[in-house]
This record gives sequence, C-alpha cells and structure tokens, in this order.
Amino acid sequence: MPPKARLSRQTILEGAIILTEQEGIDALTAKSLAQQLHCSTQPIFWYYDSLDEVRQDVEQYAQNLVESYLKQTIEGEPPYKAVGINYIRFADEHKHLFRMLYMSDKSGQDILNTEQNLPFIAKALNSQYKADEHTSRRIVKEMWLFAHGIATMLATSTAQFTKQEVSQMLTDVFRGLLANNSCDNINTIPNKGGTQ
Repeated sequence: MPPKARLSRQTILEGAIILTEQEGIDALTAKSLAQQLHCSTQPIFWYYDSLDEVRQDVEQYAQNLVESYLKQTIEGEPPYKAVGINYIRFADEHKHLFRMLYMSDKSGQDILNTEQNLPFIAKALNSQYKADEHTSRRIVKEMWLFAHGIATMLATSTAQFTKQEVSQMLTDVFRGLLANNSCDNINTIPNKGGTQ
C-alpha cells in the first residue's frame, strides 16, 4: 500500500497525458513527469511499477479518446462521413496522441483491421448505403487510408486544410468508391457540400 501523498494515480496519469499532448510520448520520462507534477520521481513509482506502465495508461486514454471522437455525430452529416471527419479532427486537435497511436512502431498490429473500430465503421456505412460485408470492409479500408493520409499531414503540420476542403475531398473519394462498387444510394450524395 503506497504511503499517503498528495498525488494519486489519476493525478500522475493526468500529468503524463498533459506532457504527452504538449511534447509527445518520447518526452515522457520519469524526470520530465516529476517536473510536470512538481515532485520527485518517488511518488510516481508508489503507484506505477515502471514508466512503461504509465505509457500504457496514456495510450489507453488516447485509444478511448479517439473512439469517442469516431462515435460523435455531426449535424447535417451522415454517420459514415462523420467518422472520417472526426478521425481527421482528432489528428488535428491531438497531434501527439495521434502520432503515438498511428505513427509509431506497432509491429504486428494492423490498425485497419482493428476489431474495436472496423465493425462500428462498417455499420455506419451500411446504415445508409447497402453493400455486402466484403464490399463494405473494402470501402472502409480504402476510405480510412485516404482519411489517414489527411490526418497524418495535419498531425505533422505538413499541410493545412479547411473543414470545407476536408468535407469535399471525403465526398469526392467516397462517391468514386461507391460507384466503383455499384453500391445503392450513390445518387443521394451531392456533388458538392456537406453530406456524402
């Protein structure tokens, strides 16, 4: 049982999240975290066995956050398009968390096939456009690759796009994928503007 202290495990995690958001996961060391918390390194290890355990909690926080982004609705946008917009928005608003989750070495992991997000995204697609499971999964993967490219550029500040530009690009690519796969309801997507 850790000794009484003004810090808690939650306070330590919050400090680690702030540090990661500001400087990136590579900046998260015992020394930098202690400085962020205005304490010595000792209280950190009352609650955590190692710095890797702190990093795992930060990564879990980021994963939960991106999942909450993906499930947010956007007024005037169909659910599937909202997923793409929100993924890109997460990258723009939480650059270092995005880079930690999707731009670091994840040997053996395939983010396109994650069972946490793929079924939800495929369901969002099928809520408006009828496609068999194989087709919907292929469309999801190809759209995610496109959205990921935009997100990566925003997360690394190598390009800037307005919300309108992002919306139009997603619509254009999505229309092409639907047409290529002969999906129903393609004519419900306007050539320009907000809905896809």
